[in-house]
Amino acid sequence: MHDFEPGIAPSGLFWTIPIPENAITRHGQSITYTLTNAPTPDFFVFLGQHPVPGTVSFSVTWTAASGVRHLTPGSSDPTDPTNFAAEFRDAAPTATFSGSNADGFSFTGSAGPEGNLFSEFGHEQNGVFLNR
Repeated sequence: MHDFEPGIAPSGLFWTIPIPENAITRHGQSITYTLTNAPTPDFFVFLGQHPVPGTVSFSVTWTAASGVRHLTPGSSDPTDPTNFAAEFRDAAPTATFSGSNADGFSFTGSAGPEGNLFSEFGHEQNGVFLNR
């Protein structure tokens, strides 16, 4: 078993790492998210102890599979969950990924849109950011 993930921060935030702005690019009707050799420990099992240093790389591309869907706010109250505006498109994802750890274990893989249950991309604004 291998569990490549960045662990749990003292704040309780988990499975999250900062990414550079250039990790996400837009080209035509597609959005791509790419990270290369991101330091990610291998814990071997979920919530395991004594991780081994590792890295992961991946590239995921979402290609528009529909027209734009517009969502308009249902409230102007910044605390109301309906205070949300967005433009979304359904998307078909493809991905490649790989990883390795300091003990010599490595993996590679890829995935296409077959079997994907839900993907979309777009722009959104909510709460106090709605009218900016």
